[in-house]
Amino acid sequence: MLTPHTKKRQEAVDNWLDKNKSAAKHFLFKHKRKITGLLLLCFICIGAFFVAKNADMGQFVSFSKISAKNLDRLSEDAFRKIIGYDYGEKIYARDTAEIRSRLEASDMIFGDVRFSIKLIPYELEIKFSEARPLFALMPHSSESMPVIYSDKGKFYPYSVNVADLPIVEAEKLSEVHLATIFLNEMKKSDVALYSRVSQIIPSEEERQIAVFFNDVNFKTQFSLESDYWKTAFKHYRQLTRNMRVSNLDSASVLDLRFRQIAYTKTNGGHYGR
Repeated sequence: MLTPHTKKRQEAVDNWLDKNKSAAKHFLFKHKRKITGLLLLCFICIGAFFVAKNADMGQFVSFSKISAKNLDRLSEDAFRKIIGYDYGEKIYARDTAEIRSRLEASDMIFGDVRFSIKLIPYELEIKFSEARPLFALMPHSSESMPVIYSDKGKFYPYSVNVADLPIVEAEKLSEVHLATIFLNEMKKSDVALYSRVSQIIPSEEERQIAVFFNDVNFKTQFSLESDYWKTAFKHYRQLTRNMRVSNLDSASVLDLRFRQIAYTKTNGGHYGR
């Protein structure tokens, strides 16, 4: 048997529930069209999600405007010619794979190609890096001009001050390729060290890359083992930092071809370090 106090509390709860049920019914009746529309929209969105998940969205999503980030020397017209799409021509999502392959195959594009979608304004944005001048190839005749190569190992068509670039002496295309890989690795690992290179001579026959830096008078020999280059660059920095001025002036060759061992050559002989 319920006590009077418990009975009153139960009646209060029942009254509160009745009021809320009545308010809810009134709200649903008054806004039933809006609620029905919202529920229908939710069902449509859920259905569209599952359809889109299994459909080829490349058939539906298109962009009438595209923009390229990081354009420097490359003009908008030249960029359009590379990707093969003129102004105002629609690009579908399925076309990005083809655009990527064209950009990566271009002599003027270096590094990763990335796509992103901007909603305001609605457009496809393409991010990449332009190829940059890396070195000047020494001509075989004195009457010829040096040929500029980019960090992609291709001919660089824009005018550049040759004095700002390392000079490469190479006899074969494979040695030009070797110089490209070597200088790219040095530029990535130690850009300040790269800026001090005045000349390099890659030689497959001698199994070495001879480098002349513009702040010392000796020649530095690096091996052809690319996995050791990054360590060799650090080794060079440490050695030249610790060598006395007298030793730097007397040295004619610094040999870094052997792992963790360096040799200097002077008029007096060889010294290991």
